[in-house]
Amino acid sequence: MRKRHKRKKRIIICFLLLIITAGIAFGGIKIYLDKKAEEQRQYELYLEEQKRIAEEKRKAEIYENCQNTPYLADTTPEKINEFLTKYSNENFAIYFEDINNEYTILKNETISFYGASLIKVLDATYLIRKALAGEIDLKTETVTYEARHKRDYSLGMDNHTIGEQISLETLIGYALSVSDNAAHEMLYEYIGVNNLRTYASSLGITITANSVEHFGYLNADYTHKILEEVYDIILMDNSYSELLEINMNNTYFNSLNFDDTIILHKYGSYSPYFHDIGIYNDEEYPYFISIMTTIGEQASPNTITELHKEIRTIYEENLEAKENYCYNLAYNKTEE
Repeated sequence: MRKRHKRKKRIIICFLLLIITAGIAFGGIKIYLDKKAEEQRQYELYLEEQKRIAEEKRKAEIYENCQNTPYLADTTPEKINEFLTKYSNENFAIYFEDINNEYTILKNETISFYGASLIKVLDATYLIRKALAGEIDLKTETVTYEARHKRDYSLGMDNHTIGEQISLETLIGYALSVSDNAAHEMLYEYIGVNNLRTYASSLGITITANSVEHFGYLNADYTHKILEEVYDIILMDNSYSELLEINMNNTYFNSLNFDDTIILHKYGSYSPYFHDIGIYNDEEYPYFISIMTTIGEQASPNTITELHKEIRTIYEENLEAKENYCYNLAYNKTEE
């Protein structure tokens, strides 16, 4: 009986050990399977996240490509026509171009106006092109200030004395920032009228300035080409770009600035002519604007400001329409 009891006890113990071993093995298998399941879940989550990232990247690229593509809202041409209808006489000439969206607002752009001080921008860009070619050094090359150069409206040169040597860089600064007439006379003489004419012609511009008349006539199409030349230099992002930007970013008879809208500009004035031309130097959506008038020096500045405000409204509304279009295109949203 005792042996049988011991045998039964051993069987029970073995059975228990077997159950325990099986339990341990099962537990190990379960842990292993749970681990594998978690790894699979994490991998699936990773794939979903990568898919989400790829989709967001795809949408962002669609949006960016759309923003970098010229856009004209269906309503913009009608708004332009409404604006131009308000100014149907020949007292105004307008040339506006939204550069990146490739649309223009044009009015009397080929009608000639006495350009007055607008020619001073050509003085500057001609000399900068020469400096870029290595033919002159704007800092070291000087012109002697002589009595024959002295003119009214010389806010810069009034700080100098006859006989003084003035650098080309300084003269350019005076001509652009405070429209200094004496500085223009010195630059004009240094450049030579034939050289200036040839340079202007290379830009598609005909100037009427000569050996007697040092200013001459221009039209809005020509001033637009002058601004294109300025902008080409600005995009070089060098010391010459800075020279133009610093001196054209001024409030001296600046009728194009308003609120937070800052325009790199040059005005021209000789009664009854008053003009303002400039560049909205925005990184994403720059534009050129030329407004020429023959309504008098007193009325013109405020009128030019109001004209610019109306043009700016059209510009901003077109950009807003573009933003909505690009967002909907990229993110599959439908307008309500």
